[in-house]
Amino acid sequence: MPMDWDEWIKKRQKGAPRPSKPPENGGNGSQKPKIDDFIQKFKKPTKMPSLWYLVPIVIALWLVSGFFTVEPYERGLIQRFGKYSTSVEEGLRYHLPWPIESVTKVNFTQTRQFDVGGGNRGLDEATMLTNDENIVNVQFVVQYKVDNPVAYAFHIFDPDKAIRDAAISAMREVIGRNTIYGALTDKRAAIQEDTRETLQAMMVKYGTGLMVNNVELQDVHVPNEVIQAFKDVTSAREDSERFINESRGYRNNKLPEAEAKAYAMIAQAQAYKAERVNIAKGDSARFSALLAEYRKAPEVTRQRLILETMDNILPGAEKYLLTGHSGQSLLPLLGLNGPARLPVPAADYGKGE
Repeated sequence: MPMDWDEWIKKRQKGAPRPSKPPENGGNGSQKPKIDDFIQKFKKPTKMPSLWYLVPIVIALWLVSGFFTVEPYERGLIQRFGKYSTSVEEGLRYHLPWPIESVTKVNFTQTRQFDVGGGNRGLDEATMLTNDENIVNVQFVVQYKVDNPVAYAFHIFDPDKAIRDAAISAMREVIGRNTIYGALTDKRAAIQEDTRETLQAMMVKYGTGLMVNNVELQDVHVPNEVIQAFKDVTSAREDSERFINESRGYRNNKLPEAEAKAYAMIAQAQAYKAERVNIAKGDSARFSALLAEYRKAPEVTRQRLILETMDNILPGAEKYLLTGHSGQSLLPLLGLNGPARLPVPAADYGKGE
């Protein structure tokens, strides 16, 4: 049971003897303990010291809190009551202390990047559908930086997440315009550039204040579940391409040869044509000349034509011209009046049998 301090003091005072005269000069007489004074001293309320001298210090510290430093690679965006007010460049700057004004610093020179297709959620991000309705996994990296600090800080709630989502959408759109073979082989550079342009157009439309520097494909492959079937299709496609290339090589070999023969035949035909035309023109001119001579001397011209015709008909035969009765003695030699026999050479005339 707790002891009552006041009750104990009263009992002590009643039982203590009272001296008839207080001791003098340090005598040994008894003295009433001054416990009551001690207790009353602690029962009195303590007077609080004045704090008005702290107000100027607090105000000075509040005003000094408005100083801030902007680095060379940053832009300081001052907001007044939460609304954008102005921008400041590098150096020691000042704004009215919070809550009147505040500052947001944006790094506008740093090249930022993120990859799509990696990590735990990479499979969902990377799975895309091509134009020829094939599934392909695409892993790529996007590099970007802040182009407009004000738009980056205040126009979009989370611009870094916005550009990531937009990059996935842009890549899906571009992959959907290409075949799986183009994405795996010779269309990679075109897909990267097309995706960068599409993503940049989306950033401008959304007003994110970001500029896309580069989009780079890291890995493009078909899912493991269909990789064997895809290999079979790829092998068949390669055989088809090989057959096509062989047929093209055969065509490229035979076509020039056929064209050369055609050109030779055309040249021969043209030469033959020119030859026959020239011959016909010569025959026509010769006939015209003979006609003129025939009109001048018909009989002579007729005999001449007969002789020339016989010479053309029998170009290699030995011919004799018989006129009047002078040729009658030569008929036996020619075999015209009896059995045909060869003529005797002139060198054998006068020789006996």
